[in-house]
Amino acid sequence: MKKIFGILLILIIAALIIFLLYFKGFGGFGKDSGDNKKGETTVSQTTEKNTEASTEPTTEKKTEFETVDITVSGHDYILNNEKVSLEALAAELTKLGKETQISISFDDTAAKNTMDDLTDKLDELGYKNYKKTEK
Repeated sequence: MKKIFGILLILIIAALIIFLLYFKGFGGFGKDSGDNKKGETTVSQTTEKNTEASTEPTTEKKTEFETVDITVSGHDYILNNEKVSLEALAAELTKLGKETQISISFDDTAAKNTMDDLTDKLDELGYKNYKKTEK
């Protein structure tokens, strides 16, 4: 009985190994391990697809906007890691388009009238897309 059980166990293991090698393609063997398996592309096919896509003219409009970060600390405005006055800040902002996204970050030392002056100036210049974030 032990011999039959041992032989049967060896046959089942051998059948599983053959099944896995044939259908799964372990180690480069099996029916799906050849060229152009279902769902795969070769490097040359991928290159051809990429060159075709890159030669088509693009008609999409870019919606990327420039972002300016302004920090208010105490009574100071900080732009590009430099303290600037409100007039100098306004001059820098007028060089940019009206679609520029402005991020105003402030800490707990920021004076309310300094923040109000900044938002009033932004409204005066026509910038409506600014957001305030507390540090």
